[in-house]
Amino acid sequence: MAEQTPSTLNITLQVGDHTLRFPVAWNEEKYYRDAVAHLNQRFQYYSSGMKNKSAEQIWVYVALEAAVNLQRENARYDIEPVMQRINTINQTIIDALADDASNTTQQL
Repeated sequence: MAEQTPSTLNITLQVGDHTLRFPVAWNEEKYYRDAVAHLNQRFQYYSSGMKNKSAEQIWVYVALEAAVNLQRENARYDIEPVMQRINTINQTIIDALADDASNTTQQL
């Protein structure tokens, strides 16, 4: 087991039939505990509807659901389209300023 430092906390988590012990940052403990609670809840949900599946197969469904949720969240926070729009607006402003500067020079 990894050694605890002043900025970490050794925690024990029960994920299904597995006990996990490891250090985490103090400010991350809640996220780990909430994640385990969510995973165990989703396992119970799939278990109740898939009586003929093994625990290993059910954990695959839980993992897939978690991965899809992560991808959905990543897509929600994708700022690339916003950055492209900002770059277009910036270029339009630069072009307008350049045109205005050249028109001013021509008038003098």
